[in-house]
Amino acid sequence: MDYEENKHKGEMSKTSFVMIIVLCLLAIGAISYFAISGMGTKVKDNGKSSSNDKTYSSDNDSYNSSITDNSGIMEPDFDVPEPSSSVGKTESNIPYEEPKVESKTEKKTQKTNNFILPVEGNITKGFSSTSLQYSATYGDMRLHTGIDILCKNGTDVKSACDGTVVAVEDSATLGKVITVQCGDDLTVKYCGFESLNVKESDNVKCGTVLGTSGTVPSEANDQPHIHIEVYQNEQAISPLEAFKLN
Repeated sequence: MDYEENKHKGEMSKTSFVMIIVLCLLAIGAISYFAISGMGTKVKDNGKSSSNDKTYSSDNDSYNSSITDNSGIMEPDFDVPEPSSSVGKTESNIPYEEPKVESKTEKKTQKTNNFILPVEGNITKGFSSTSLQYSATYGDMRLHTGIDILCKNGTDVKSACDGTVVAVEDSATLGKVITVQCGDDLTVKYCGFESLNVKESDNVKCGTVLGTSGTVPSEANDQPHIHIEVYQNEQAISPLEAFKLN
């Protein structure tokens, strides 16, 4: 009898132990389930709050975010500048503006000249405004405010530059003289003509034949030549320097 009671008690103890283990497993499973469910809900809530923190501005199409990462650094906000008023306009939308053209009074013209020697030949006397040179005609020393170019009588004398004839005259010392204005402040005097091809107010080009060479009375004892003087602002200067031929 005692044996059977002990046996019955042992079987009940085993059954109770098994039931306790099953209950423990169920409790652990329930705890795990609720723990996992809670984490999923938290993740969803975080996702919603993140999306709600982002705002879009319709005024300047800029994106602002207030998300804070794990390091605690706030993402900077970027401001997009207002678009230019010309953005989106096609070439046909832009009004046409007439190009500005300078009037004749606004234009500044500068007359330029090419220079040549009036005749081909050797220069027997050069320009001198300070030192004296010997004159075979007068037999003394005197200034020579021009240049003498050897040439036979009757040689064509050409204009050294473009210009206007401002004077045609006879001089007791220089013979027949033609004065040509070349630019605003430059005049050229050709002295010692035998014949003349131009008159006062004629326009001439560089190379125009003014006349033929003859005699310079104040230099009559020198070899046949043409005498040339150049004045700038009424001041005698070297013809070769003025013609840029030296």
